[in-house]
This record gives sequence, C-alpha cells and structure tokens, in this order.
Amino acid sequence: MAFRVICLALGKTKLAAFAFSSSTGQWRDAASKDLSDLGLAMRDSDMISWMNPFYLRRHYAYGCFYWDFLVVKRNLLVVLDIRRMEFSIAELPPGEWYREGVAIVEAGEGRLGMFGLCGEKEIASDLSYGTIVRNRGDSPNQWLMEKTISLDSGYHYFIKAVTEGCLLLMIAESLPGSPIEKPLLEYFTMDIETLQLQRVCAKRFKLRLPTSSIYAYFFQTGIYTNFPPSLLPARTV
Repeated sequence: MAFRVICLALGKTKLAAFAFSSSTGQWRDAASKDLSDLGLAMRDSDMISWMNPFYLRRHYAYGCFYWDFLVVKRNLLVVLDIRRMEFSIAELPPGEWYREGVAIVEAGEGRLGMFGLCGEKEIASDLSYGTIVRNRGDSPNQWLMEKTISLDSGYHYFIKAVTEGCLLLMIAESLPGSPIEKPLLEYFTMDIETLQLQRVCAKRFKLRLPTSSIYAYFFQTGIYTNFPPSLLPARTV
C-alpha cells in the first residue's frame, strides 16, 4: 500500500515541508514559505527552536494540517494544504487560549471547528467551542463561538487528542505553588457533536509530583484507535 510522510522544518527565516513517497522511496521539497509571509518573526523561530517539539501542536481536518503557535503567545494557525502542498495562515478567535488546550476538528458540512480551553495565568476556567463562518466575497472568514462550558476550579485541564469524533481530555488535581500529594490523573472523552463526557480511566500516583511532572505525563500518554482484530484483547462474557 502506497503512503506519504510529511516532515515540517522550521528555519531561521523560512518554514518548509518535505514529502516522502513510498512509491519512489525518495524525499522531495514540497512547500516553503518565508516566516514574514506567515506573520511570524525570527524571534518566534528562536523561541521554538529550544522548546520541546511537542509544544508546537499539530491538528488535522479536511485535508489540511494545522499548527498552532500559542506556545509563543500568537493566536494564529499555520496551515498546510496537503493536496495543493501550500502554506497559509488562519487566525484563532480572540481569547487567552491555553497552550495545551486547543483542538481543530471537522465540524461537519466542510466546516472547521475549534475547541479551546481559556483562562488566566495558564489555568483554564472555560471550555469553548466555535466554528468558522465562511463569508462571501473578499471579506475574511470569522469564528462563531457557539458554546462555553464553565470548568470546576482546583484542576488543570488539557486537550490531549482528537480521534473518531471525540476529544480526549486529561484532568489533574491542582495545588498552585506546591507539589501534589498522590495526584489523580483522569481521562475523559467528549463527543464533538453532543459535548457529552465519558470517563475513560484514572490513575493515582503514589508519589508527590510537582506541576512540571504533571505536564510531563501529559506528553507521555497517547490514544490509539482502530486496532486490527488480531491485536485486540479477547472478550470475556
């Protein structure tokens, strides 16, 4: 089965994409764009270069990859259309969006959707959902925020992944400024259409963990779906 691999490279002054084809067994230059054309500056590249690459979060919807630049406090998305192999930019809606709390989703009927955790001082207090409203003519598309859910205080909230029409949320107990005694990490799925929550699992650690370690566990967990039957555990009745 033929496949492609796409690699994103961020340089001092340019953003580039390289594509590998299993048919040819070779890499090729696929797309490139000056950072200035994308509304980015050299200082943004410098900041990202020494950060963990996981902080530059990638999203996918309708044949396009999206990278949010919230890690450098920029409310924008860099878009790569993998059909045309072209870069462009899109603005996120105004707000204090949490850097591990934005997800770009397929909202149906070709509409782009966004879930975002919003709050002050990196502590999320609300989960908002909005969609892109496509305007006629030359006027830019706009975000329409459709729903906002207030979150319980005393917790850190993270959007971990999007898969199969669901968000995967991670929730951790929060005690600002001090390690957390035997912290509990909980995982929930949220249906993109109904916004219904379902608890998946939870794990309580036996050690005291500082907030920085909670962030580490955020990056070390993943979600996997659509396993072939041969890899699924046998059901017991």
